[in-house]
This record gives sequence, C-alpha cells and structure tokens, in this order.
Amino acid sequence: MRDIIPTLLSIGVGFAISFFGLDFYSDSLKNENKIIAQSNEVTAPIETVETSSKEEVLPKPVSENDMPKEAMTAEEPSTGATSIEVEDIQKSFDNWEAYTKENIDLMATFTPLDNEGTAMEKGIFLTLLRTGAYIPIKSEKDGKLQYQLTNIDESADEKIKKSIVSKASIAHQYFKMEGKKLPNYNFVDLKGKAHNKADTKGKLLVLKCWFITCKVCVEEFPELNELVDKYKDDKIEFVSLAFDKKNELVEFLETKEFKYPTIPEQKDYMAKKLKVKQYPTHLIVDANGVIIKMVSNVKTLTSELKRIMGK
Repeated sequence: MRDIIPTLLSIGVGFAISFFGLDFYSDSLKNENKIIAQSNEVTAPIETVETSSKEEVLPKPVSENDMPKEAMTAEEPSTGATSIEVEDIQKSFDNWEAYTKENIDLMATFTPLDNEGTAMEKGIFLTLLRTGAYIPIKSEKDGKLQYQLTNIDESADEKIKKSIVSKASIAHQYFKMEGKKLPNYNFVDLKGKAHNKADTKGKLLVLKCWFITCKVCVEEFPELNELVDKYKDDKIEFVSLAFDKKNELVEFLETKEFKYPTIPEQKDYMAKKLKVKQYPTHLIVDANGVIIKMVSNVKTLTSELKRIMGK
C-alpha cells in the first residue's frame, strides 16, 4: 500500500504536466498561426507592362473603365489638406499622402538635390526615387522650388515606398518625353476644323489628354477656360484629345463648357505616341513642335505657362 500511494501521486503529477503542456502548446500554435496570417497580408505589386530590353518597366496605364477616380491624378496638389510636419511624414501612409498632395509634384520645374543638398540632374534624381530608397522633401531657395532626396526609414509603411516608386516612374517617363518632337498628327475637331503641324507652326501648343468619365479631368474645365481667356491674344493654341466618340463628346459638352477644341477617339495616339500614363495629362509644345513639358494637373500647367510666357 505504501508503494501504491507514491505511484498514484506520480501518475497524477504526470497527467497534470501533460495537460497543461498540451494546452500551452495549443496556444503557441494559435499565436504562431496568427503571426503567419498577419505576415501574409501584403499589398499586391504594381502591374507592369512587357517591354523590350531597351525600355523600362513602368506602371500599366489604367483604362477609363477600371481607373479609380481618386487615382486619376496621382500628383494633383490637394486643396485644404492638413499640414504635415517633415518629421512626421513617414510615421504613416496617410501622413505621407497628405504631405505629397500638398507639397510634391515631380513633373513640375524644380531643382533636384541629393541627400547631402547638392544639385543634381533631374533624370538621375527620378531614377534614384524609383529605387524605393528615398522620398523627396520640399524646400525653397531664392523663391525657387527644390526637392531633396531623403532616406526612407526602415520602419516606414511599405505602401510609402510603392507610392513614390509609382509616382517617380511616371514622372521619369514624362521627363524622357521632354525635348522630343511631338509625333505626327492631323487632328480634326468636333466642328470639323483641322489641327496639324502647318496650322500650329510658330505657336505654342497646349494639349489636354482626357476622357468623359474621368471626374478630375472634367473638374479642371473652369480653370482651363480661364487659361484660354488669359492667353487669347498670344500665339497659343489649346487643343484637347479625348478617348470618346464624336457623338458622345458633342452630347457631353452641351452640358459642360469647355473652350478647348476637342478631338475625338485619340486613345491610341495618347497611349502609344505620347506615352500618357495617367489622366488628365497636359503637354506644352513649343513653336518648333518640341515637347517642353508634360504635367498631370492644371495647377502645374498654369505655373509652367506663366514661367514660359512671363505672365
């Protein structure tokens, strides 16, 4: 009997240890599975297009059918955005978005600075931004806009990196178009008037790329109409290129005043010839048919025209 009692006690203690051990192991598995599930919650990569070895992989243009309205102007400056302190920019993706919408337009005219504050070539600046290792920080010197490269924090939201890579890729593509001849064109607008190189020779040509269902494209109309009025006595021709068919545009423009002559069914020309990646996009072409600037919003277009025309 004396031998049985210690044996029973030993069995009881072993059973208790096994029960609590299994319970602890079960909880550990649950926690481990939870961590694995969380680690798998990542944002889908940016869709790219196939290119030749000489071309760079860039974000795929989005069609009018599947383009989110808020994404149509990736770099349009915000109105009424909350001011974000520089030291808080990388604390969250929302902070980053608010700061960039208020302060950053990579398609504008600016002085690019490296991370030590030394001026550098814009193409190299945009290429470095496309690596995802930096973000641009705005400053001014002698009244001129400048952006400086700043390292992305290791703890920063991955979406910040993806955002700047996307923005810099489009800006770099547009930058590469500057200095090139505008591809051959022979447009006929909704009223039957021709627009070709002979008609625009000796004039500054301003092109707007858009489509009817692009909300932001249409919201720009009043400000664009003001530009037409402002430069009516100057040698500037304003023309818009649209995706849509003639009858659709005629019907739509009966409800929306737009002073640009409009050319229908130009989707292929915009995407394949002009390499447009987002809408709206505006081009400024000099009197010799050379592309001076490609920008993505009316605010930057207005400032660029003022810089070029001196008024």
